Amino acid sequence: MSSRNIVYIREFDRFDNIGNTICRNTGCQNLIKYPFRKYCSRECNKQFEKWYYHNFYWDRVRSDIFKRDNYTCQICGKKYPYSYRKKFARSRGLECDHIIPRSLYKKLGYRFDSLENKIMMITEFLHNHNNLRTLCNECHKRVTKEFLRSDMSRYLKDYAKLNIQLLREKKI
Repeated sequence: MSSRNIVYIREFDRFDNIGNTICRNTGCQNLIKYPFRKYCSRECNKQFEKWYYHNFYWDRVRSDIFKRDNYTCQICGKKYPYSYRKKFARSRGLECDHIIPRSLYKKLGYRFDSLENKIMMITEFLHNHNNLRTLCNECHKRVTKEFLRSDMSRYLKDYAKLNIQLLREKKI
């Protein structure tokens, strides 16, 4: 994990009411300290990077889902042999599918206008492991076509189930 990839994303900058820069690490209210430019300590830097990497890097999230599902399509059961996993996971063999499609969130009125809304949408819904599954390329195409043809009522039911599950897990 390279800190160069995430350290200078301006959207994560935080300031106190007089304009001093506050540590980016969630929950930390300390001012940044020299030699750091965005964090109060090396420990806060590491904690933020770990949180960011786990929640926002699609390759990482996708890889976690493939491993969780044992590189097996969750619809047809097609399993990719160990020797092909790396090859197929990076090409057209496997897809990480959003059970409730990304396009539906905007249609339901969710906004991506502020950093808080973006973080909530990504961590609570879009990249939530409960909303992701491994599909083979063929099943993914079929599911996508079905969604585009549907009246979305089935997806709204799935959406409600996901919200109920998240509430039970106290994630929202």
